[in-house]
Amino acid sequence: MEFDHLRVLENKPIITPISLLGVPIDIGKDNEGTDTGANYLRKNGLLGMLEFLKISFQDLGNIPCPKRAECELSDKRAKFMGAIIQVAERTAQAVHDEIKKNRVVVALGGDHSMSFGTIAGAAAACEGDLGVIWIDAHGDMMTYENTRSGNIHGMPSAAAIGFGHPELVNIFKPGVKIKKENMIYVGLKDLDQGEVDLIRQERLTAVTTFDILTNGLAPAINAIEGLNKRVKYLWVSLDLDVIDFEYAPGTPMATPGGLTHREIVNLCKYIGTSCPVVGMDIAEFSPRHDRDDKTSKLAIELVANLLGNDYGWYMRYIESEEERKSALKN
Repeated sequence: MEFDHLRVLENKPIITPISLLGVPIDIGKDNEGTDTGANYLRKNGLLGMLEFLKISFQDLGNIPCPKRAECELSDKRAKFMGAIIQVAERTAQAVHDEIKKNRVVVALGGDHSMSFGTIAGAAAACEGDLGVIWIDAHGDMMTYENTRSGNIHGMPSAAAIGFGHPELVNIFKPGVKIKKENMIYVGLKDLDQGEVDLIRQERLTAVTTFDILTNGLAPAINAIEGLNKRVKYLWVSLDLDVIDFEYAPGTPMATPGGLTHREIVNLCKYIGTSCPVVGMDIAEFSPRHDRDDKTSKLAIELVANLLGNDYGWYMRYIESEEERKSALKN
């Protein structure tokens, strides 16, 4: 069947209600700043976007997350694991309950260790019939055995497919959360050798920035189309550091060479208009690292895209015109 290329430009009302959930965890890595991301997005445009697009939503508030000074380091190969697991268990339960209510979850991070809980909860709610699109410059496929930093935000996707410390693998429900063939990686560019080895060993589907440079978004679209045929539901885990720092400086690991604005927007539009998305992570946003709200505005636009709608410059122009006309009437 011929692909309808106008589909990614749709702006239809979203019927499924949305649940916002903040997971402001900031202990999965050494560099700090992601603990304020969720609240910042709420106060600086996210709620306005949902209202403008007439999306029904409820805000569940934030999962309680301990500060670094309150946590015990315990094991240098898995820093703050006990505290991270506690946050993950609470997160998983909240995500599970919302999906069971037929609501789409927008989880606002927080560093990427938030995904231990979100994916575990979504997988349980979908009874294993879930695929994950992991959009990230990093694979987050490190394990207790091969980690060099001990930073747990680099381990959640490995744990989701059954690799790593048993306590991380068994969060919320025992065992593998996502079949390895139903986890696909998009935008990889900065991998440790252990991650390269694991991708090869397990024959994981990984679309790198080099693939996108040489073949455009086609490899990613083809992988997602295949995943759509294998599973009933999809979770999107988006780490903002996948985007080139020119467009998204507001993340602790912003670097050059990532996806362009055009690439990430069109990728998310395709997913939002073509895939049965039950939820998403917006991970690693740090307001203190941002410049001129570039990253926050783009993150809000990408949430709209992943919900199957648009909130780019043109829609914001329409919104401002409507506000101007309303003000003149009053």
